[in-house]
Amino acid sequence: MRSLSKKSKKVIEKSMKEFMQRNSLVELTKVGARMMIQIALEEELRAFLGRDYYDRRSAGQEGSRAGSKPRTIKIGCGDIEIEMPKVKDAGGPFH
Repeated sequence: MRSLSKKSKKVIEKSMKEFMQRNSLVELTKVGARMMIQIALEEELRAFLGRDYYDRRSAGQEGSRAGSKPRTIKIGCGDIEIEMPKVKDAGGPFH
C-alpha cells in the first residue's frame, strides 16, 4: 500500500485544524466532505502526472501543476468550497 502524497498530507493537517474549531454536526460534515474530495483530487493528480507534489519531471514526462481555482460543490448539507488543481502542458485536460 502506498502512502499519501505530500499535498494530501497538508490537506489533512489543514482540515484537522478546522475540524477542531467546529461544533455543529453540519459544519463537521462539510469539513470532512471537503477533506475527502480535496485528497481524492490530489491523489488523482499525482497519478495523472506520475509524480508527487514538488517532484521534478523526468525525461519524457509531460504536464505540471499550475496552481488551483476555487470551485463550489453541492452536497446534502449545503455547498462546500474546494481548490481544483490546474495542470498545464499535459497533452490533455485533467478532469
